[in-house]
Amino acid sequence: MSMVILKRSAYDYEKLKPAFFEIMDAIGGSVITKNSRVVIKPNLLSSAAPDRAMITHPMVVRAAVEYVLQKGGVPQVSDSPAIGEFKRILEDGGFTGALEGLDAEMKEFTASVPVDIGLPFRKIEIARDAVEADVIINLPKLKTHTQMLLTLGVKNLFGCIVGLRKPDWHFRAGIDRDLFARLLVQISNVLKPCLTVIDGILAMEGQGPGKSGTPKELWILMGSSDPVSLDIAVCRIL
Repeated sequence: MSMVILKRSAYDYEKLKPAFFEIMDAIGGSVITKNSRVVIKPNLLSSAAPDRAMITHPMVVRAAVEYVLQKGGVPQVSDSPAIGEFKRILEDGGFTGALEGLDAEMKEFTASVPVDIGLPFRKIEIARDAVEADVIINLPKLKTHTQMLLTLGVKNLFGCIVGLRKPDWHFRAGIDRDLFARLLVQISNVLKPCLTVIDGILAMEGQGPGKSGTPKELWILMGSSDPVSLDIAVCRIL
């Protein structure tokens, strides 16, 4: 099992930034070098204010962007939202303001490439930007999930499936929870190197992952170079 780091933190940026940077340094941030293409993948489920706990907090995304820039990398903030327009989600979620003045591209996943993730699924279409990135910084929100119990590091990478292909896979594999979990793990296995930091400062409990869930203050950031190990650690804590 890979190393998992936990830090108590808050959205006060003077506290959040050093905590985030310490986690990234500990889990392998040195893999980001000059001109590295780094895709930053938050959870941008749908249009929502940060205090609803539905999306990764914009200050966590800002910390990731600043970390990449400090390393000389080229940051790109991307997702393929399940509901709503990407630009509207960025505006309503506070990302446009949080990233103002930073040299970071905000780009929706659109183009896909076929990737062999192994049996029984074989080739599936995954966002080209994620597949071709030098590094992925995976920024999930710690939330409950009515179908999969929790959505954490592994599940957040399912957002690299573009557009309507997501509900298609939910339907095809989602009727069998174990099969869907296998799909999620196999997708995460091909998206490397991937550094994951979970936003659990304001988490979600109850009927997540959307509007029916209830915000829950946990005040933690957790990170690892292995999303499976990280998810296991979160489950043990909960």
